[in-house]
Amino acid sequence: MNIRFSELKQAMIGQLDRNSVVANNLANVNSNGYKRDVMFSELLGSQQNKDLVNHVATDYSQGDLNQTNNPLDVALSGEGFFTIDDGNEFLYTRDGHFSRGADGLMRTSSGFAVMGQTGWIDLGMGTDTVGDVHISMKGEVFVNEEYIDTLEVVAFENQSEIAKIGGNLFRAQGDAIEYRVEDPMVLQGKIEGSNVQAVHEMVELIELQRSFETSQKALKSLDDAIAKAANSIGNYK
Repeated sequence: MNIRFSELKQAMIGQLDRNSVVANNLANVNSNGYKRDVMFSELLGSQQNKDLVNHVATDYSQGDLNQTNNPLDVALSGEGFFTIDDGNEFLYTRDGHFSRGADGLMRTSSGFAVMGQTGWIDLGMGTDTVGDVHISMKGEVFVNEEYIDTLEVVAFENQSEIAKIGGNLFRAQGDAIEYRVEDPMVLQGKIEGSNVQAVHEMVELIELQRSFETSQKALKSLDDAIAKAANSIGNYK
């Protein structure tokens, strides 16, 4: 009986954790470049003592490409991440909603510098307008037809070795091996949307709530059965 209580407890904790993952996906359904998370459970241990271990993985499938016509919006079609300098380290993102900073640098919506293959991308601080910027499908950046730099687009041999840190940014972990994408597909005037399918996540959320309610009822039934058995023993003569 104790084993069944333990199994129900682990199942309910797993359902709550999975509910949080799905809810977070739904909260980011309109976030540029967001990659949905999925949770799976693994049963570990001996036959007598088993633990349910939950793992969260990221789905890196392509999101929809949305037309914006903003010359500093860029989307990646296929593999790769834009490289970002937050002032302390290089980070990575699929969110290509960039702008020209007050210092003339190409920056993310969070204000971080976007990296080119030779360093920060300087768009200039003169009278040039954003409309003077052209970005080729290979990521080459031109201002008034003058070549400035090429966007640093990288990928990883094992994507499980990068981790989300919030703000649609990823950090390389441990022995993560990155490599430059030699022939990226960079689309100017477009933004990659979230790869979250709202209907799918809503259905999963409803199924999780029903499963949790079923587990609650099973737990209550077990508790009632134990209480009844305890009372019967107390009345035994």
